[in-house]
Amino acid sequence: MTHKAGMGIAAAVVWAVILAGSAVPARAQWQIASPDGKANLKLGILFQGQAEWMEFPEVGDPNDFDLSRNIFIRRFRILGGGNVTEKLSFFFETDSPNLGKGITKVTVSPGGTVAVENSKEAGDIYLQDVFVTYSFLDEFKIEGGLMLTPNSHNSESSAAALLPIDYGPYSFLASTPTLSRVGRDWGAQARGYLFKHFEYRFGVYQGFRGENSTAPFRYVGRVVAYVFEPETGFFYTGTSLGTKKILALGFSGDGQETYRSYGGDIFMDLPIPNGDGLTLQGDYIYYDGNDTFQQLPVQNTWLAEAGYYNKAARLGPFVQIGVQDFADPDLHDENRYQGGLAYWAFGHKFNLKLGYTQIYKQHERRRNQVVLQCQVFQF
Repeated sequence: MTHKAGMGIAAAVVWAVILAGSAVPARAQWQIASPDGKANLKLGILFQGQAEWMEFPEVGDPNDFDLSRNIFIRRFRILGGGNVTEKLSFFFETDSPNLGKGITKVTVSPGGTVAVENSKEAGDIYLQDVFVTYSFLDEFKIEGGLMLTPNSHNSESSAAALLPIDYGPYSFLASTPTLSRVGRDWGAQARGYLFKHFEYRFGVYQGFRGENSTAPFRYVGRVVAYVFEPETGFFYTGTSLGTKKILALGFSGDGQETYRSYGGDIFMDLPIPNGDGLTLQGDYIYYDGNDTFQQLPVQNTWLAEAGYYNKAARLGPFVQIGVQDFADPDLHDENRYQGGLAYWAFGHKFNLKLGYTQIYKQHERRRNQVVLQCQVFQF
């Protein structure tokens, strides 16, 4: 890392401290309720400011690296949810990702001329999630709309409750071929909890529609066994910071025409004496786009995360490992190793995370990335 990069990190730390001093987490929910209290609307926000330094191959010379520098808004979301009746609820959120981040677009003409266009992400606002839930019983709920498909624990976790800085690097590889939006697809699913220790989610989704929308639908299913308390919300947690006792074993499957994806995951979140917490997660996903999605080659992907939360200091070191292993020897495997430290000033409502990642791609030089993130969340 260069001297200039080090100075940039120092400047970003000062910027984050200023934000920390001005951030005052809300103690009360932003909520409107009917006179009888049976219907309500709750509003919230998620803000993640981010400073990033990352090595990239130079344009026209992949054997040499440039250092990319950005200060931008990683996520800005407006959230809403509530109840229409005791059994009918709803949730929606917008997103404006990577607002202000620098973009470089390289095009090569038929004659071999290289054109480079530089701009900044405009941060268009769009619907990220919008779905309704009708709860017949805890054992049987029906949901419909635009929502996360149940492919793994990591891919169905809330972005506001992650342990490291971001999701696993290979958790959403099916999004592009299925025309999903960061793991979200339009459809309907059944969800329920049996005997307080088993969860199921089975859904039918749009997937890739094909010409004149003639393609078959996409089907995704998931089952989870809980040893201790279950996670009964739509979104999973990446860490509860020592407030819950969870040990979950999950299995998922995804398919459309000849495309198949299978996965298994384990998640452990345990309280430790003195209010501390230990979090461990492991996810495996096998992808095979087959003839349906030839742009998604056969591969095995792994994700491992671990973190410890010290309540007294409000600090927590974390590590994340991502592995992408292709079946085709002509494709280049990739490994990503991240380590960092989080300052959980007010838990998930306000925190700072500093992470360092090394990226190893087969037959290529190692690349480095440093990210500093500040989160403000209320919902």
